[in-house]
Amino acid sequence: MVNVVITIKVNEGIAKLIEKMIELGIAKSKNEAVNLLIEYGRVEIEKKIREQEEVMKLVDEWFKNGFPYKKLDTSDLREERYE
Repeated sequence: MVNVVITIKVNEGIAKLIEKMIELGIAKSKNEAVNLLIEYGRVEIEKKIREQEEVMKLVDEWFKNGFPYKKLDTSDLREERYE
């Protein structure tokens, strides 16, 4: 794997978290701390990406082929709204 250098700005809370990781020996450097944060959060982000891609796929399909449900009974939703 090739390492790529990027420059980022983080909010103060993240900066303090990075410093605390170094102070406690969880990471040896800011670089390692940021990579750990990214790696631990990566699973969640990849899950969100998959979910969003599925939503976009469905929306594209609906635009192309029309919404698959016609004449849905929504009376229960209307009744709930006005209770």
